[in-house]
Amino acid sequence: MISFIVWSVYLYLFQLMIPNILKSKIEYSTRAKKAFRNLSESFAIFLALAILSINSINEDANTQLAMYWLISRVLFLIIYISGAGKKNKGAEGDGNEAQPIRSVVWMVSVVLLVLMTKNLL
Repeated sequence: MISFIVWSVYLYLFQLMIPNILKSKIEYSTRAKKAFRNLSESFAIFLALAILSINSINEDANTQLAMYWLISRVLFLIIYISGAGKKNKGAEGDGNEAQPIRSVVWMVSVVLLVLMTKNLL
């Protein structure tokens, strides 16, 4: 579990830096900022669940769920910044365009947090 906590912190720090890395491309930088804000909303919950899972009865199950959560967050970042699945691909936007695939990946990450919580009860 500790390795996934460390990797999630790396992801957080990486997402913190991406808007500055992409500042020359305004559309991508804006999306990167929004993706970071989205991660920030669930990151504390993930950390709390992950830390509580260490040495718990269901540590192995939650370690696997933590791995899937981390993968889903990386996919979310890639989908959000790239604009994959955007309905109006040709239009320049601010990141608010409908991206159904992004919503599905986000929902998966939320369900994984709920399952981690359930395993701790």
